Amino acid sequence: MINIKFNLQKTAVGGLLFLFSHQAFCSVADLRVKSIEVPAYNLISDTLVGMSTPGSGKRNDFVLQLICDLARGDKNQQQANEVLQNNHIDVQSIPAKGSMSSLLINGDKADQASTCAAYVATSLFRENDNSALFDKSKAESGKIELTLNQQRFAKEMKVRMALAQATANLYAVVAANLPNNSELSFSDYQQSVASSVYNYAPEYLKLIQKLYSNDKAIYTPVAVTASSTSISDNESRELEITPQSIKFKSKGVVWLGEGKILGKEYFIPVKIIDSPVANKPKASRKANK
Repeated sequence: MINIKFNLQKTAVGGLLFLFSHQAFCSVADLRVKSIEVPAYNLISDTLVGMSTPGSGKRNDFVLQLICDLARGDKNQQQANEVLQNNHIDVQSIPAKGSMSSLLINGDKADQASTCAAYVATSLFRENDNSALFDKSKAESGKIELTLNQQRFAKEMKVRMALAQATANLYAVVAANLPNNSELSFSDYQQSVASSVYNYAPEYLKLIQKLYSNDKAIYTPVAVTASSTSISDNESRELEITPQSIKFKSKGVVWLGEGKILGKEYFIPVKIIDSPVANKPKASRKANK
C-alpha cells in the first residue's frame, strides 16, 4: 500500500490546526486539553481528495479514469497500453513506482482500486456539468431553449444515486474504523482513513455496480441547472448536489452530507499540542512566609 503523505496546510482543517498549535505554543503549560474534536466527515473528505490528487493537488482525469478501468477489469494491461500510445504517451517513460501514473503499468490491483475509489467518491463533490442532459432548440424568437432530455436524465441520475448511496456506505465503514485516540495527529488519522479505503475499495466499487444494476427507481427532477442537481425518486430518496455541497437523504434521514454519515455525526479527538505539560513554578520562599 502506498504511504500517502498529506500537506495539512493545504486543507482548511489542516491550516486551522497549524494556526492553533502555533498560537498555543507560548502558553502550552497552562492548557489542560491538548486535543480538539474534529468532524470525521471533513477528515474523510479531505483524505479522499488527497488520495486522488497527491503531490500536485490537481486531478488528472485521463490517468484516473484509466486507473479505474484497470481496477474494475474494464481494460487489461495491453488495452491500457494502447490507450496511452494513442494519446502519445510513451509507456516506457512511466516509472514503475513513485507516481500515480505508475498505477497504469505496475499491475498493483489493490492500489489501483483504492485510488479509483477515492477518485469516484470525490467526483460527487466536484462541480456538476449538466449540459449533456439538455436538448437545445431554437424558438421562433431566435432564442436558444433548453429542454431536459428525460432518457439521458434518468440514466445519469441512476449513476449518481448509486454513487451517493455507495459512498455513504464507504464513509460509514471508514468512520466506524477510525481510532479514538487524543494522542493522534490529523495526519495520523488521515493514514487510518487511507488504510480503511485501501481495504474496502474493492467492495465499494462492486457495490456501486450492484446498486446501479438493481435500481428500478423513477426519478423526478426538482431543480436541475447547468451546475446543480436536485432530484427525488419513488423510493423516498433525495439527492442534492451543488458546487458547494452534496446531500443524500433516504426516507428523510441524511445519509451523506451536512457532516452526517448514515444519519450520524462522528467526531474524533485530534492532538494539536505536542509539548509536554511543564511543571508549575514553585512558590517563592517569600510567598510562603
